Amino acid sequence: MAKRKATAFDTLPPICAGAMVTSVVMYPVDVVRAICMSNPGTGAGAALKGFLDQHGVMGFVKQGLVAEVTRASISRAIKFFMQPIVHRNMYGVPETKGTPFSKGIAGALGTVPEVFAISPLENIKLAAQLDKEGRFKGSGDVAKHILNTRGIHGLMTGWAGMQCRQFLWTGGFFLTLDFYKGNMKSVISNNLACDVLAGFAAGATGTALNCWTDVCRSVVQKEALNATFDSSIPRPSVVSHYSPAPFVAQVGKIYAAKGFMGGLYAGVGPKMVHLGGSGAILAVLMPRFKTMYFDTMGIE
Repeated sequence: MAKRKATAFDTLPPICAGAMVTSVVMYPVDVVRAICMSNPGTGAGAALKGFLDQHGVMGFVKQGLVAEVTRASISRAIKFFMQPIVHRNMYGVPETKGTPFSKGIAGALGTVPEVFAISPLENIKLAAQLDKEGRFKGSGDVAKHILNTRGIHGLMTGWAGMQCRQFLWTGGFFLTLDFYKGNMKSVISNNLACDVLAGFAAGATGTALNCWTDVCRSVVQKEALNATFDSSIPRPSVVSHYSPAPFVAQVGKIYAAKGFMGGLYAGVGPKMVHLGGSGAILAVLMPRFKTMYFDTMGIE
């Protein structure tokens, strides 16, 4: 039986499967990362201990797991789906024939629809992870509270910081992945080990570029959420939820108060593990899931 030519949509099932596995595996690390970044100066050990003391081990299941796995799976699926499409439209050649620079640019620009899709879930997930007081009963309760106090646009709070974050990480990942793979293969003969190390290195490189954006957008979203419980604070305008001004102001504020490593790069360790680990898993699963799926479905 002759194989049919693949379309862009044929890549979605294996991409979604790889994205889902990655999201579930890396969720506990994401919890620690979120706490460290929204509270600059808090160490990974203290963040983990505080979370376990407050919520127990089951907190990793109850506190934002559904929102985070959904968010991260959608995010990664869109990222890996859009990058080759943007590359072909921009450069007229498949992503596989591009340069590191063209792959990085295509990946970065492909994050625009990704960020619009995940921003509501990002706000819901962060609120659940930081809920020390037990204000919310679950992700649905968080969403209901934000909608009641800030409206539909409140779910997009911190959009500018999230767009900057995804732009830098995705661009850095696709820019450097093949570079790391090429150099790893010269010293490591095992392809699986090569993909793991190269994926981790590319993910860590993206983290080195975007860590400061995650710290600042996390604080912006945390402060915006806290404000929803203070009736004396006027309801912000629709534009403010999308404006880069709060994000830019937070960059200066955190740097002035905590400096570079203690402030803008707070939680860089857990974030390196989170996104480096995510990059490693994605680099291993994406091509292998695609090959298995295409072989099963008779696609080439």
